[in-house]
Amino acid sequence: MNFFNGNDDLELFLPFYGSTIVYKTSSSYQNIYVTERGEYEGMRGKFRMLQSSSNASQGIMNLEQPNNLVVPYIRITVDLINHYLPDFKKGFIIGHGIGTVSSFYSDKYMVTAEIDPVVVEVSKKYFGHSGHNVEIGDGQVLLKKQEAHSQDIIFLDAFNSDDVPTHLTTAEFFTLTDEKLSDTGILIMNYIGKLKHDKFLHTLYSTISKIYPCVKVFAPNPKKILKQNILFVASRNILEDYTPREAEPIQISGN
Repeated sequence: MNFFNGNDDLELFLPFYGSTIVYKTSSSYQNIYVTERGEYEGMRGKFRMLQSSSNASQGIMNLEQPNNLVVPYIRITVDLINHYLPDFKKGFIIGHGIGTVSSFYSDKYMVTAEIDPVVVEVSKKYFGHSGHNVEIGDGQVLLKKQEAHSQDIIFLDAFNSDDVPTHLTTAEFFTLTDEKLSDTGILIMNYIGKLKHDKFLHTLYSTISKIYPCVKVFAPNPKKILKQNILFVASRNILEDYTPREAEPIQISGN
């Protein structure tokens, strides 16, 4: 059933950000808004956002500079990919949003899994995504269909609000990613959490470390108390120490 939940609080917060609604709809999974504002994190422009609630953004584009990477964690992700595997050929992304990463690597063969078909349609109509190589369905199910050792990069960027879907945080899932990665491949995961007093962060690190011998963790602001994007990079091989331009390496212990 397709309905719009009028109780969502996003519309109440939009005036505080100087935002307006360009389009709104709903899917079986979520309310979906396309909004615009003239400023984002101190930058001026015409910023169009795909949002599902007041605190959940699935992608941001500056319509005045559409090829620029607006969101810091996306820039960090690209920085990490270009450092650790600059010559990769194939990649698999779980979580489409507006397709920023797949569009950035349009010269590569990137397949994206997105569970919500409405998100894909909105990304095409309002953010100019081609829709090329986007498969509709659960990311784990679609990843199972890929050939063994066929992927140079797997990027997990899927959320229910602020949380990664539980089945994409299990040892079973990370074992699957290991089976699908090439010998030199890397797994990158975006997690939203706190660096301190976040038990699940340590659980997640421990789970990934049981599958991958080398796991690196990066965060934009190591001193931040509130939630932020935390990026995991995992590999069967030794990953050299590296400090991205907009993040710091973080030491995490398992539980």
